[in-house]
Amino acid sequence: MQVKWSLPAQADFLKFYESALEQDPTYALNIVEALEAAISRLLEFPRLGSPVGASGHRKWRMKKAPFLMIYAVEDDGLHILRVYHERQDWGLPE
Repeated sequence: MQVKWSLPAQADFLKFYESALEQDPTYALNIVEALEAAISRLLEFPRLGSPVGASGHRKWRMKKAPFLMIYAVEDDGLHILRVYHERQDWGLPE
């Protein structure tokens, strides 16, 4: 299985990572590790995340980091659609 990232998801994660890196490089590393752990878990169990709306998208809250991923399960893997801070307002990605 493979992981694809939408451009908005890449921008989301980069924004959070760069902000964390400026404040605390160790925390930035923890964010990367939390993301890697979340993706690894979802590759093993792709439908583990909660369904979001009728689109078939799912959400997964990262452990050890205050972020959620909105993703789609595809035949060949996962498509990460967006990454949000858990306190951020978010809607369904298009």
